[in-house]
Amino acid sequence: MNIFLLGATPSISAEIGEDPISKLAKTGGNTGNQVIARGLLDRIVYDDISWDHRIDPKEVHERFDMIVVAAANFLFPKFDFGGMTDYIERADLPVAIVGLGAQSNNYDPNISLMPGTERFVKVIAERAVSIGVRGPYTQDVLARRGVFNVTVTGCPSYYMGGPDGMKINRRPFDEIKRLSINASRDVIVHSFDKDKMRQLVQEIYGMGISWKADFIAQSEQSEIRLADRPAGTEEALKEISTFLTGVAPEADVRTWATDHVRVFFDVDDWLTAIGTYDFVFGSRFHGCMVALQRGVAALVICHDTRTEDMCRFLGLPFVSIMDLDRIEPKSIYDRIDFSAVTRRYRQLYPRYLEFLTRNHLQPKS
Repeated sequence: MNIFLLGATPSISAEIGEDPISKLAKTGGNTGNQVIARGLLDRIVYDDISWDHRIDPKEVHERFDMIVVAAANFLFPKFDFGGMTDYIERADLPVAIVGLGAQSNNYDPNISLMPGTERFVKVIAERAVSIGVRGPYTQDVLARRGVFNVTVTGCPSYYMGGPDGMKINRRPFDEIKRLSINASRDVIVHSFDKDKMRQLVQEIYGMGISWKADFIAQSEQSEIRLADRPAGTEEALKEISTFLTGVAPEADVRTWATDHVRVFFDVDDWLTAIGTYDFVFGSRFHGCMVALQRGVAALVICHDTRTEDMCRFLGLPFVSIMDLDRIEPKSIYDRIDFSAVTRRYRQLYPRYLEFLTRNHLQPKS
């Protein structure tokens, strides 16, 4: 099987000294996208693969057997996937897609999509045996469009660990010493409750300062500039300090941000680093998923449908911002049902292998 990959890619090629925002753009604007693709490719067998989108679609048709789409929250009103749809139609190959998600601040399936994305849905429905979606909400969004060849799989990053995945190291909270946090100032405007999300994100940062916890950035440009290029970051420090006005003294914010903000453009580096923490939490699904893949306790603070729907289906530790009044590490840690995570994985993993097989992808043994 020769595969041409669209959507998320597992790695990027970066030049020495390349601007961090340029590197971020190569990930699709979020380093978590690489975890999606890595999870998908780690569980399937292939002979040859490429994600070089400079290749003409006609050549893709001749060289490859299938297009595989490592998807994310594509079904969002502001996203237009007309370009990807054109490429798929011109390549004229079967399609397998995993991880397609709908993003909204409520569970009304009648969401508005741009014309190119509506066409994308139609084209992949025609070419895929079954569309792998993140959760039941996305399934409902597609059903409203008359698309029923759908399987709820969650995100392929969930299955990265194979048959032995999702075994989390449980320990008493008084043994939890090293924390990592994640959050995004970018998503406040489309959360369930904008004011509450802003408050909780500020509290996550504030807790990070008081605990001297490491913040792992994924799409936050000021934080990424700070983490990847320490020189000439005054503007980034000003932006973060302004956001945290009233949360912590500016001097404390600057010291913490300089010493404790990190970013990873390589999935292996991220997986290695995350194993050094005792507990990870925040509003980033893949920031927490990386931790769970290394047996580190983690909990997702869900702010919209794309994260909550997926966490509920996958049985991952989560809490909605609507059910959370304040950020307190022990109370968040106590919400984790460690045994439930393992039980749910044992249920879902065989089903995922069946889904891959039905879509003409050979699962790794």
